[in-house]
Amino acid sequence: MGNILEVRNIEKYYGSKTNLTKAIDNISFEIKKGEFVGIMGASGSGKTTLLNCISTIDKVTAGHIIVKR
Repeated sequence: MGNILEVRNIEKYYGSKTNLTKAIDNISFEIKKGEFVGIMGASGSGKTTLLNCISTIDKVTAGHIIVKR
């Protein structure tokens, strides 16, 4: 089965040039059709930001997200 989601080297920054916060740092993964995936991490580790980027609520600063049917 093929991949339904590909996340390639994404990064997400918040703030301005003088006060920059890196929420996501170079994350890559693939999810194949039929797979179940859990996202775990400490509070403030970027889980919600990652899901917001995948769902296009937020734009990534760098990298690519590919959603296939």
